[in-house]
Amino acid sequence: MTDEPRPRKILSLKNPPTRPLGPEPIRPKAPPPPPPVQTFAWKCKPCGAGFNVGEALADDVVIRCPSCNAKIGLVGDFRADPPPAKLRARPVKPA
Repeated sequence: MTDEPRPRKILSLKNPPTRPLGPEPIRPKAPPPPPPVQTFAWKCKPCGAGFNVGEALADDVVIRCPSCNAKIGLVGDFRADPPPAKLRARPVKPA
């Protein structure tokens, strides 16, 4: 036996690999689509949150703000034209 190391294999670059060596690259995910824009008919005067009044509700049902839970008025008040001054909501201006 000799003390000489065995010769190493010679690498050839004539035919490079078709895909890169190593882990697959991380591709960023596409951002989710934006949520649809909600349109509201009324805005709460105390907090400014938007809400809609249900069409199928009776006139004596009390409407409360979905955000601050303030008593806004009765459904019949929202159907009156023009709405009474005691109503704690204002109509949203169409864009």
